[in-house]
Amino acid sequence: MTPAMPLEGLRVLDCTQVMAGPYATLLLADMGAEVIKIEKPSGDDSRKMGPPFINGESAAFLGINRNKKSVVLNLKSKLGQNAFKKIAQEVDVVAENFKPGVMKKLGLGADDLRANHPELIYLSISGFGQTGPYNDRPGYDLLAQGMSGIMSTTGYPDSPPVKVSIPIADLSAGMYAAYGVLSAYIHRLKTGEGQVIDTSLLESAIALTVWESAEYWGSNSVPEPKGSAHRLVAPYQAIASLDGFFNIGIANQTNYERFCSAINRQDLLENPDYIDNPSRLIHYQKLTTQIE
Repeated sequence: MTPAMPLEGLRVLDCTQVMAGPYATLLLADMGAEVIKIEKPSGDDSRKMGPPFINGESAAFLGINRNKKSVVLNLKSKLGQNAFKKIAQEVDVVAENFKPGVMKKLGLGADDLRANHPELIYLSISGFGQTGPYNDRPGYDLLAQGMSGIMSTTGYPDSPPVKVSIPIADLSAGMYAAYGVLSAYIHRLKTGEGQVIDTSLLESAIALTVWESAEYWGSNSVPEPKGSAHRLVAPYQAIASLDGFFNIGIANQTNYERFCSAINRQDLLENPDYIDNPSRLIHYQKLTTQIE
C-alpha cells in the first residue's frame, strides 16, 4: 500500500511560468499537492527553451513541471478570467509570478479572489517585490544575482563578475515561496484564515548571502571572490594534483592536524602562518601552493 503524501488534498492553482514560480509549485507537487498549471494559449515560455528536447518537448520544461495538471486559459479574456475565478474558489493556494499589478488589473488579485474565499493562500513571486521603488520592473535571475552581490563574490580574485552556474536566485525564490505557502497553510489549519505571500528574486538571493553579509557588517569590508575556497575556514577548496583536481574540506583544527599527518607534512602544522584557522585564512593561497 502506497503511503499518503504529506500534502495530499492540498490544491494549488498555478499560473506561474519559467523557473521561480514553477519550482515553488513543483516542490509542493512532489509532496503530494494537486497542482493545476494554467498556461497561456502559446504555452509557458520555457516550453521553447532548449535544446535538449524530448519528443518535441523541452527537457527543462518537463523537469520543472512534473506531477502537474495542465489547463490552457487566456487570462486576457473575460471567459478565461471567469474560468480562473471559478477554479480559484475551489483550491487552497493560488500562485502567480507576473509583474506586480498585472493580476489586479485582470481582476484576479489577492483581494479579488479572497473576498469570497478568505481561506485562500495567495502567493506572488516577482523580481523585486510587490512594493518598493523597483516593484514595477521585470526581474531575471541574472539581475538578482548581480544586485544581491552574489556575482561579485563568485569567481576568482581580479576576475570579471561570475554568475553562479545554476539559477540560484530563481531557485531560492521558489524555495522561500514554498516555505511561505507551508507556513501559511499551518496558520490556516490553526485559524481558518488564509494569507498573502510576497517573495522576490532579489530578496531571496540576498537572504542566501549569510556569511558574506556577516563579513561585511562585521568587518566593514566588501567580501571578495575566493574561487572554490571557503570564506571562513581553510584549507577547504579544490586542490590541483598530478592527475586532476580533488576537494579538501577541513572544517576544524583536529581535521587539519590529521590531514598534515596523513600527507606527512608536519611542517605545515608547525608553521606559524598555518598554526590555526584565522592564520590559515590569511595565508590560504600560500597554503594551497604548499599542499599542491
